Amino acid sequence: MKIIAVITIVLAAASPAFARCYDWPLRRSHGYLAYDGDTIHVTVPGLPAELSKMSIRLDGVDTPEIRGKCEAERQKAKAARAITRRWLLAHMTDIRVCNPKWGKYAGRIVARIKSGNEDLTQALLKAGLGRVYHGGKRQGWCK
Repeated sequence: MKIIAVITIVLAAASPAFARCYDWPLRRSHGYLAYDGDTIHVTVPGLPAELSKMSIRLDGVDTPEIRGKCEAERQKAKAARAITRRWLLAHMTDIRVCNPKWGKYAGRIVARIKSGNEDLTQALLKAGLGRVYHGGKRQGWCK
């Protein structure tokens, strides 16, 4: 119960009402900083090691799935993942996790990822490899 209380306090302090950004370090999972276009890996300081490794789902965007339903979706997913990985590498020294909140899946946080005035969500949308998304049913990527 103590661990759950710590996590709750960390995320409560980071609620959108406070609109804060945090310098949570990126981490590599299976050698990569991002699983796909809209999921990255971080370490949340102050938590026990077994709980500190979190995935962040980018807030405000949906990208194609790596395990998509058709080849076109899988190819777009690889392109979106490449943009996300390049963006993270280019901004490695100044990445901030903003407005984190619990996602609908256990152990995953939804947040904006920013560096200076740049926003990873906006980079994916601008590249045409993401759609605006604020929850609910997602559209498919196959025709």
